[in-house]
Formats: sequence, structure tokens, C-alpha cells
Amino acid sequence: MNAQQLMSGTNWKIADIRGHDVRISPFFLVLLALFVFMGLNSASDFFYQLMWVPVLFFSILLHELGHAAASKKCGFGTSTIILHGFGGVAINRRGRTKPKDGMFIALAGPAVTFGLAIVFLGGLMGYGALTGGESLTVLGHFLWLMVIANFFWLVLNLLPIYPLDGGQTLMHFFRKRGAQTSTATARTAKVSLAALGITALLTLLVFQIGGFFIIIIFAFLGYMNWQILQQAQGGGGGPGVMRFRR
Repeated sequence: MNAQQLMSGTNWKIADIRGHDVRISPFFLVLLALFVFMGLNSASDFFYQLMWVPVLFFSILLHELGHAAASKKCGFGTSTIILHGFGGVAINRRGRTKPKDGMFIALAGPAVTFGLAIVFLGGLMGYGALTGGESLTVLGHFLWLMVIANFFWLVLNLLPIYPLDGGQTLMHFFRKRGAQTSTATARTAKVSLAALGITALLTLLVFQIGGFFIIIIFAFLGYMNWQILQQAQGGGGGPGVMRFRR
């Protein structure tokens, strides 16, 4: 799936934030429903599970706004943000990016996510101190979800797997070291495939059955990187302007 497919697919504009067009895909609603019902064991859990909706929406949106703000700061204008079934993407028609700018833009999203995780961790600790460590209330549960969601997605996004932010940073690093775009792309794809294999194995060992959802995402990323590697080795161009999020 590339930027053109996401742009031309079904999506609805929901906001305009500082010139950045924010859109939502119907598959993002499927993602939200999956998180809500995945841990639903009884009717009494529904309200708490429903909190995944604002947690995922605002965490992903702010992450992508980090990418968009960094692109604008580098002089590339505004971006289109699409929340979709695999998280989100900030699309900017900036053309060829200098390696330094590319690394800055790629790491801007994780920087926002890290900030969110720290802020909400501090809020959760403060909440625990005020309540004396009693069972979590609605506010406490929300703070907890924000912490675990942002730390998890931070770690996932920093893995050296293209097109996650860590993979994009690695590709621009290779370019900064003097590699041609096609060579940097091929190297990144090779690292991505190795990292995917190791991470998938660890995911199955740690999460077992619950990890199969993550494995599906890894399989999609693996297929994408295999295609990128074949294209790069065949003399094709480098990766496009699309930027993925979680």
C-alpha cells in the first residue's frame, strides 16, 4: 500500500490542524473496534475497553502531527494525515529529502510519543500517590492505557524495520554515510527482514496467542520489505514520501 492508494482510497476529512489535513479511513474504525472487543470479557468491562478509542486516536494523531510539524519546519509545507488500519501516516509531497532532514522528520513522531508516555506516566504516578494505590478508577485506567500504549508503540516504531520510523531513520543514515538511495534502500530492507524475523519469534514467545495480531502486521511489513529489496536490487528508485505509524 503506497501513498497514492491511501489518498485515493475511502477516507473522510475530520479536521484541519494548523494547515495539516487530517483524515480517517474506515479501516481505522475497524482497528478501534478490534482493540475494544479484543479484551472484552463481560458487559461490565465495556466502558473500560471503550477507552481504547480516545487513547489510540489521540496517541496516533499526535505522533503523526509530530512528523507533519517536522516536515513543515524543514520547509516542505503542510501534510495530509490519514489514520488507517495500521495506525497512521503523514504524507508530504516534498520530493527528495536530505538525509539530515529525513532523519529529523522520521524521529519527530517517536519524540512526541516518548513525551506523551513520560507525561502520562508522571500523571499516573501522581494519581497513585494521591489515591494511596487504591484500585484504578476511570481516570486511573485511562492514564494507564495511555502509558502502555505509547511506550509499546514507541518501542515498535523505533525498530529498524521499514517503513516504521526506525527503518526510515536507518535508510537516511545509510544515505548520510554516502550510499546511493537504491543502495540505502536495499540495505534497509535486508536489516528490516532480519529484524522482523527476530522480533516475530520473540513476540510469539512472549505474547503467545495474543501475539498473532502483531505477527500479521510483521508479515505485511516483511512482504513490503521483500518487494522493496527486489525493486532496489533491480535498479528501482528509493522509497516514496509515505510515512507509516503504528
